[in-house]
Amino acid sequence: MVSYVVYRVSKEFNDRSALPRRLKALGCKRVHTAFWKIDEEKVYKVLKVLEKNQPILLKRIREVKKPQFVKNSGLSKLGSLVIVMYAAPKEVKRERIKNVLKRAPCIRLRRSIYAFSQKHSFFDKDRQLVDARKFAVFIKGIHGDVKVIPRVLIANRDSIERLLQETRERVERENSDIVRFCKELYGKALGGDDVRLTKDSLSKCKRRYLTVKKVAAFYEKWLNMDFSRSLMKSYKAVKKVNSVVNRK
Repeated sequence: MVSYVVYRVSKEFNDRSALPRRLKALGCKRVHTAFWKIDEEKVYKVLKVLEKNQPILLKRIREVKKPQFVKNSGLSKLGSLVIVMYAAPKEVKRERIKNVLKRAPCIRLRRSIYAFSQKHSFFDKDRQLVDARKFAVFIKGIHGDVKVIPRVLIANRDSIERLLQETRERVERENSDIVRFCKELYGKALGGDDVRLTKDSLSKCKRRYLTVKKVAAFYEKWLNMDFSRSLMKSYKAVKKVNSVVNRK
């Protein structure tokens, strides 16, 4: 079984170059930035070296596994994942990549490294969202470097809990941003701002809401996450602006 580790360097960690040196000394091979292939028998030593830098232990498997849930305690395993890691050309604006990732239900392992469900089509039968393949094709399209590793499991439970919480917060934050934007738009509409510009902004906001709604539905099926409350808030906010704009 092939093992990997990915980590995030802590802000309090002063000597960043020390970690790669220590990993190389343990016989690890760098795959991409902070993503390393490690020897199975040296897993403990590697995790000890990285213990203050949020190490995520990954294992490559042959079969495709479903997520596992434990009654009364939630998700215990994420199931098989596809890891996509990339390096974008400097001239490509980061915002362009972020906009694509907003349509990609995935788990951020660290900057430029994301984990997608191996069974994307099972949760997105209409293929409306961005999966691992589409994201890799996009990166290649902007002349970036991309590596894809399928059939991977996250092995350490504490990492799973942290990554799930970060994923939830990211979706909740997008809904909060929609609500905040709608409040600003509502004030402008009442204040008599240009109707055409207001309608254009509202149309963009509606598309943004529909996207996060689809992504949230994917996470609910895949990871059993419930975003109904925050989605209802953003829906009401969009509807409120819409009611004012349509009166003009």
